[in-house]
Amino acid sequence: MPPRPCTKCGKWRRRAALPYTPEVEFTVGQVVVYGGYGPGRVVATETRAATPEPQEVVVLELAAALTVTLPIALAQEQLRAVMNETELASVQTTLRSGPRASESIWIKRQKATRAKLATGQAICLAEVISDGAHRQRAQAARLSVNEREMYLKARRLLADEIGHARGIDPTQAEDWITSQLEHAVAP
Repeated sequence: MPPRPCTKCGKWRRRAALPYTPEVEFTVGQVVVYGGYGPGRVVATETRAATPEPQEVVVLELAAALTVTLPIALAQEQLRAVMNETELASVQTTLRSGPRASESIWIKRQKATRAKLATGQAICLAEVISDGAHRQRAQAARLSVNEREMYLKARRLLADEIGHARGIDPTQAEDWITSQLEHAVAP
């Protein structure tokens, strides 16, 4: 991606391209995924004249009636299509995999988990869920409050996306995630 100035400080920075982000056409009614917020429906594409130059924007309706308006350029970077069957198979493999080596220092582990949640990529969410489930089983105790919140957020976001991808209710998607975790390889 070409470098662009930071909107807050004006410094030039190169943004990292996210995996699985082919360019998305924005049509009204289309379901797309917005990073750490999950799937949402495109409700409008408009031209706004708030600046000297008219700007194309995408209006996205997310869960809980949250509406987000993004300029087209930012939407192209931040939004992605709902996962396909190939990505769903990767998610299934990740959920069924054994525990991965993780950071023993909790602050580093927390930072890595937050970064995965922020991307909103299905495979990253599956990693957070798998790691949380293995950690909980290994400790034979509860996760910390912060770890549990991130684990539950990842489950909710992934269940919502699987629900959209498969055309099922998010509760059925939650059951599918639970089923995959039950088939996970033991450490």
